[in-house]
Order: sequence, then structure tokens, then C-alpha cells
Amino acid sequence: MRLAFDYHTHTVHSHGTGTVEDNVSAAVSLGLSAVGIADHSVRHAFYAVRDVEAYLKDIDRAREKYRGVVEVKSALELNLLSPDGELDVPRGYEKEFDLLLFGFHKLVRFARSPSALPFILPKSHTEKAVRRFTAAYLSAIENYNVAVVTHIGYGLPVDKTAVAAAAAKKGVLLEINNSHPEFSVEELKGCLETGVNFILSSDAHCPGDVGLAPHSIQKAQAAGVPLGRIVNAKEEA
Repeated sequence: MRLAFDYHTHTVHSHGTGTVEDNVSAAVSLGLSAVGIADHSVRHAFYAVRDVEAYLKDIDRAREKYRGVVEVKSALELNLLSPDGELDVPRGYEKEFDLLLFGFHKLVRFARSPSALPFILPKSHTEKAVRRFTAAYLSAIENYNVAVVTHIGYGLPVDKTAVAAAAAKKGVLLEINNSHPEFSVEELKGCLETGVNFILSSDAHCPGDVGLAPHSIQKAQAAGVPLGRIVNAKEEA
């Protein structure tokens, strides 16, 4: 199994080491059909996209240069901001991206509300905490036009099966992330039963990792996820 395309890669616009063109060139070298530039959205405390307009223009330039060679997708990895499921979609750019991903990140300027305190210090793994954080994910899936839930389980204890069921209902993909190990094989098996579809992601922070997701592939195979349930998986030639 290998990736046909990779929608979750980062660049110097947020937390990556390479340019947009570096990532696109890496995708071309692997023969990928498409690559997504999915830098961190605007409320990440240290690695946010600072200039959304410049970011989109940079992606557009790569799209034009590599047209007919590889499809370049403009994407953004949104941050979960509160128990209400608020996401940091840049105001005025709600419809400007090809796809939106979202996940929890620790170094974020969370919504200023007492209810956001557990997100800032998410130490509790009590049943109440799991219900609270799971509800945030469910609300985000219901209220935003997102395509992918990224690295589920990172930073917050959530009911992954419940999130998978909500994602399946809305046609949202559940990511099997190469860089984050929190999504176990047993949990993946449970999510598989909900009918949700999956996407493999490198979560590349350097061009050399674009299109490569060996840990994701190994986990998917160990859980017995059928090839047809992974939107960007293809059999190795």
C-alpha cells in the first residue's frame, strides 16, 4: 500500500521547513496525483499562517506552475478552540480553500471563556472530560464544512468511535496520521465499524516527508482496514 495523494503537509507559512514549491516538487518526485498545503490556521500561538492572502497566492502560483503534472490543493489545518466546537476559520476566507482539516493543538490562542480552561490544561481523563471534549469534536463536525479530522486523540481524551460515527454521517474523513501514535490499532478497528472512511497523511513538516506514511500504512493494515475505505490508498505496483 502507498499514498496516491497527500493532503496534510506543512510549509514555511506555519511549522514546516520547506516552501510550497518544495512540497509540490516532492509530491511530483513520488508520482502523487495531488498534494495539499495545509498549514496551521490563524489562532495557533506560534506557527499560524500570518498572511492568509499571501499564503493562498503562493499556493496558486504552484498550482499554475504544476498544472497537468500534479493537483495542488489549498488547505488549512484549523484549531479546535473551545468546548463549543469553535474553529478558527479566517474571517472573509470561509470559501477560499479547497478543503479544511481540523484537530486539537496545544499551543493555541483558545476562545476566551471560562469553559475553555479545560482545553488549556486538559489533564483530566475522567468520563466527564471525555464527554466534554467529544462534544466539542461533534459540534465542529456538525457546524463547519470540514473534510478531515486530523490526528484524533492527540492532546485530548475523546470517544474516538463517537467522533467516527459523526464523521461517517457527514462524509468527513478520519485521518490516520503518520506522525502521531495516539490512534491505536484497537481504536481504529472500533472506528471501522461505524462506516467512516479514512485518509492517510504524512503530516509532513519537511519536504522529504511529503507523501510518506509508513506508520499509517502499517496501522491500517494491522487493523484490517480495507483498501476501499481509505480514500488515498493504492496498491503498490
